[in-house]
Amino acid sequence: MRNKAGNQGSAKPKKKIGKILLTIGAIILGLIVGVVGFLIWYKYYLFNHITFVTTPSAEVTVLDEEGNAVNLDSLRPTTVHEIIDSADDIHNFLLIGIDSRNRNYNESGTGGLSDVTMVMSVNTTTGTIRMISIARDCYVHVPGYSYAMKINAAMSRGGPDVLCATVEDTLRINIDGWAYVNFYHMAEIIDAVGGVYCDVSSSELNSEGGLNWNLAEVNNLMGLPASQDAVTQTGYIWLNGRQAVAYARIRKIDSDYKRSERQVEVLRSLMDQFISLSPVGQAAALPEILSAVTTNISANDIENYAIHFLPNAGNVSIEYMQLPIEGCFNSGMFGDEWSIRPNWNAMIPYVHTFFYGETTEFDPVPDISSSPSLDSCPSDLSIDELLR
Repeated sequence: MRNKAGNQGSAKPKKKIGKILLTIGAIILGLIVGVVGFLIWYKYYLFNHITFVTTPSAEVTVLDEEGNAVNLDSLRPTTVHEIIDSADDIHNFLLIGIDSRNRNYNESGTGGLSDVTMVMSVNTTTGTIRMISIARDCYVHVPGYSYAMKINAAMSRGGPDVLCATVEDTLRINIDGWAYVNFYHMAEIIDAVGGVYCDVSSSELNSEGGLNWNLAEVNNLMGLPASQDAVTQTGYIWLNGRQAVAYARIRKIDSDYKRSERQVEVLRSLMDQFISLSPVGQAAALPEILSAVTTNISANDIENYAIHFLPNAGNVSIEYMQLPIEGCFNSGMFGDEWSIRPNWNAMIPYVHTFFYGETTEFDPVPDISSSPSLDSCPSDLSIDELLR
């Protein structure tokens, strides 16, 4: 009897332990399901803040110089992209900055000029980002037009698809998608990450057309006192959103070339500030950032790029090069317009080498009038010399 009672006594604790383990397992499973469910919800919550453009590329049209709506693909030249085809881990994206204060602007991105034109090349294997900015006064050939024009005008001829096609044809690279950000919202994005740090000189701060001059203009448009948030210090200083946008818009005091450098400086600091935030801080900032983005990159592609890139992005390396390259362009008054006249064929090998580590044969880009000859352009510069 004692043995039987003893066996029954030892069975009860085992049953209790079994129930406890089942309960713990159920709790853990519930937590996992809850976390996964939250992550899935949060992913769609974030994607709902982005404006996605779903028009197939084959249906995109451009107004040609005669005012006719023409299929964009039918206007594209045949180009050689051997390097791009073999580089499955390298993805190029066009980043565009626009300003909705332009009276011709509309929600599709057409009608206004592009203030910023950059190509961001992401290497998902190495976790590196390489960026090229193109000065807005550079002359290029836009599909549908027999004459060249400033690259910032391409956006007004048919929106981001036309600008994207223009950049592809000009640099002889493939671009996987575009995204544009409205500068009207850039101040809010910068404030969402806690501001940015920029190196502000005395002339950039106080000159007509400088930071405080631009800030007063923005303040007036917003119904604020002209002197509100005026910057009083120079050097490497913290700027809030409106101050940083005013800094990025400085152009009159020097050149479009320097303006591009300031824009990249703001963008670089914005990325650094976001990366330095805690996961909670990043989660809080993302909705504000994504709400200002319009893109033709699908949600699935964004997710795939992130999955492949993030594991190698522990210490993100960002390298930057600016176009045009010194010695490869002429600038000044041509007719009644100031513009930059680059020799794109001289710069394409540098772009290829910067993004892919090598160059290849390509169909030459039609010459831009008043640009330097190919023979007069430097062909032996190292990429390190070109990094800014």
